Amino acid sequence: MTVDNGPAEPPSQAYPPADFRRRVLARVIDLLIALAPLLLVPRGRPRAGEILSAALLLCGDSLFGPGRSLGKRLAGLRVVVLAARRPSGTRESMVRNVLFVLGLLPAVLGAPVLFSAGALGCIALLEAGVALRPLTRDLGRRRIGDLLAGTQVIDASIALGLRAPAVREAPRTAAPLASRAARETSEKETATCVSH
Repeated sequence: MTVDNGPAEPPSQAYPPADFRRRVLARVIDLLIALAPLLLVPRGRPRAGEILSAALLLCGDSLFGPGRSLGKRLAGLRVVVLAARRPSGTRESMVRNVLFVLGLLPAVLGAPVLFSAGALGCIALLEAGVALRPLTRDLGRRRIGDLLAGTQVIDASIALGLRAPAVREAPRTAAPLASRAARETSEKETATCVSH
């Protein structure tokens, strides 16, 4: 007797995992960018810095192109949706990064910014521990956010089967009469040779 556990999640083996060091570099850059509003926006403004930081954390993976944050773009990485084999969008970015927004709760509650930075660091370590867990079926090095969103971080140079942009033909310019006559003569000679 077999037990049906619902729809099977696509294996992360569809793509080779991105280099972990590049992922860490990208995450550090993204966290520094997300923490910047906490330091730059005056504390007198009601929660403006916290809201901007939360938005940068949530939507970061789609701000610099499909499936790309600034850190991922600089590190040459991209987030893809495994089931659809396409770059992730804003919705997937929000699902995979919601845990990092929890790190901002101390700042929202009035704690010093360094406390929130420490909370974000703890969340990042937890996520890294899950991504590097040994002896599991999932060898795609996916963190908790990736497992929730059905995404994986890959090297951006991997072809995703995306539709190539349409190639536009340059409009033909009218050839001078002499050139047009020469081309017509050449076409007639070719047609005559082919028919014989």
